[in-house]
Amino acid sequence: MVLHTISDKLKLLGNKKNSSIFKLDMIPGIGKKIQERLKKFYITESNALNAIEAGVTGIVPGISYKQALKYAQYYFQIHENIVKEDILVTQDIRDIYSKIIDLISEYTHTNYSKLKLQLYFPLPSNKLTLLKERQEYFGKSIEFYKKYVEILEEKELPLFLSKLDDLKQTEDIHKISNRLIITDSKQVERYLQEENIDDFVKIEIIDLNKISNWDTFFKEYCDNFDVVIYCGNHSHDLPAFGNLISLNSKEFSTESLIPEKIIRFFSLNKSLIHSMIKIIVILKNLKEDHLISKFLDMIEIKSIKDLKEKTKILDDFGEIIPGINDELDEFRRVSKDFTSLIHETENQINENIKKEISERSIKIQGKQILDLIRTDVTLENIRNYIPAEVDDLINEKVQSGLLNLEKQLKLKKLDGNIAANLMPELIEFPIQLNEKELDSLEKKINSRYNTAKYYEMVRIAKVLSKNQEYLLKLHQTLLEFDFFYAIGNFAFDYHLSIPELDETNHGFYGKELINLNLQKAALSGDIDSISITDIFNPVPINYQLGDIVGSSSHHLSKGSLNLLTGSNSGGKTMCIITCSESIILAQMGFPSLGHFKFHPFDEIYFFKKSNGQLSAGAFETTLLQFVQLAQSSKLKVVFADELESITEPNAASKVISGIFSLFLTNPNNYGVFVTHLVDLLQREINSDQRKNIRIDGIEATGLDKNLQLIVDRSPRFNYVAKSTPELILKRLAQSGTSDQRKFFSSLLDKF
Repeated sequence: MVLHTISDKLKLLGNKKNSSIFKLDMIPGIGKKIQERLKKFYITESNALNAIEAGVTGIVPGISYKQALKYAQYYFQIHENIVKEDILVTQDIRDIYSKIIDLISEYTHTNYSKLKLQLYFPLPSNKLTLLKERQEYFGKSIEFYKKYVEILEEKELPLFLSKLDDLKQTEDIHKISNRLIITDSKQVERYLQEENIDDFVKIEIIDLNKISNWDTFFKEYCDNFDVVIYCGNHSHDLPAFGNLISLNSKEFSTESLIPEKIIRFFSLNKSLIHSMIKIIVILKNLKEDHLISKFLDMIEIKSIKDLKEKTKILDDFGEIIPGINDELDEFRRVSKDFTSLIHETENQINENIKKEISERSIKIQGKQILDLIRTDVTLENIRNYIPAEVDDLINEKVQSGLLNLEKQLKLKKLDGNIAANLMPELIEFPIQLNEKELDSLEKKINSRYNTAKYYEMVRIAKVLSKNQEYLLKLHQTLLEFDFFYAIGNFAFDYHLSIPELDETNHGFYGKELINLNLQKAALSGDIDSISITDIFNPVPINYQLGDIVGSSSHHLSKGSLNLLTGSNSGGKTMCIITCSESIILAQMGFPSLGHFKFHPFDEIYFFKKSNGQLSAGAFETTLLQFVQLAQSSKLKVVFADELESITEPNAASKVISGIFSLFLTNPNNYGVFVTHLVDLLQREINSDQRKNIRIDGIEATGLDKNLQLIVDRSPRFNYVAKSTPELILKRLAQSGTSDQRKFFSSLLDKF
């Protein structure tokens, strides 16, 4: 059976908590290939599942951090048997949640942290242990940021954190065309296929038992490739060629076949490693062992120093810098300068010949001259009469020049008789060395360099591979620190604190709550986003629902349903949005607004004000939704803004009162409803039900000098606030054109 969606897997798991039934293949997106990578990296499936839960599988080759966090999200949702939509039930409440996430993401310095925010959504009432763990963790983030923000800003920590996104993988390295891998082992062939080695190096699968002349067979390969690697069943029987390398099964690994992958990984990330070391030094110098112990425990100074030192030997292109291996440096120089050395040798030979001949008197006998005159004078005839001493002189200078070339090319006796091979077939002046043999020699020179380079790269890669896993884990740790730091920064700027969890009573109590959007406008100075009276000094509000009360509100009536009344533009909508923001943050385990006390709800609803009377179908759907939520046994809170706007005014009070009556029959229902129909609703609701209803009000008391409403934004409990259209009319009567003022003044007189 193939399970394609989260809901499919939730149906399979039900409410079981037996982790033994949880497998890698139950997580969407983890196919057989990814499963094998995870098992190979983490040894066991259990270890792999633990890594997925922690969201750290981004260190596994072939898995991005985006994938890792998505797997962690799926794991959490399946293992805990909850999804975001179970808690944030309506689209309106999910929109508020999304805006909160967007706001927090502005404080992150890495894409990892932005993505990780998606893992956090409000937890239900049965996840108190996890909620407490999160509160403890983020409590430390607030304390840490407050304590060290000035030092960390001065040390430019945010700048270095922003560079953590620069981790580069080596999946894009070019195919190594001058290297060949040969094997006659089925086991090695399987390894090569599993590791996709043929993506980077050419592979030949052979059967040596069918090869009659091994010398000829391997020579052809060695002549055509700079480095030939053999690993198989006959490693001790191979012919001796300088660029033929035999590996036994213990030496056979990715580092020994493609050392460039690891070396390039480190060279590409030299700048990142530098930034990581800067972050580590900054954190270590704080000498803070409590608040960030989780991160400091992962920092091994010896390993950090090793990383720093070992990456110094590589340039930005993955090449080994000069001064690391003297022999390699010589071979590199010779390979690079081969053509110029050949030209210099030929020029020097010719100059020496010219000088020697010009300084000598060479005699030709009279009889030789007569014989030459009697024949047709051709170049070949003339060459026949050149004295033997001239040939000897030329041969001597060529041999001397070639011996000097051998020294310059750092050739050894094992390389064969280079002087004899390069001697021109026909001695002419100026001397030109044998071109065919020069081509062959150049291949050998390049092969020698690339073979030496290969050996050195394997040595370096094996050293670096021991540091690669630590580097990835350290990088993961610092990414986690960025998330930790971002939450502390966000909480500091928005005056948030860890809320108080009430495990017994239901509802919430908030003191000095300031809406996030108002705070953002104040922080940014965006005067277009909110009225000028609020922008520089947002007004905090206090609000309460249910059984939970603050220290100064013990005598407050504790209804499960609050009706919020009051003037237009008084802040009723802002009040319920602010309360929903507080609930969302608190149930995420994050710092929340002001001073907040709560018990987690299993479902959170928000219904924003309808823009107009709903159609018959939409009206019916809304009523059915309210009936369903009202009868659900889950502990829930509903925020609704002028629900009466869904239908015509005459019917609204009857419909809404009916909904309230049904709503109040369930002790697990809590809600705050903004309404202008409180007088009508009171007539429709019986006295017993009214005991569980509290009416709160936000009322305007007048206009200020700027003709803005003077309003106490914090709701007044047990108070029916009147809507104040006369104040709006008063403002209009004192502004606008003369005709407008006259009209609105006449309307004002009616009040």
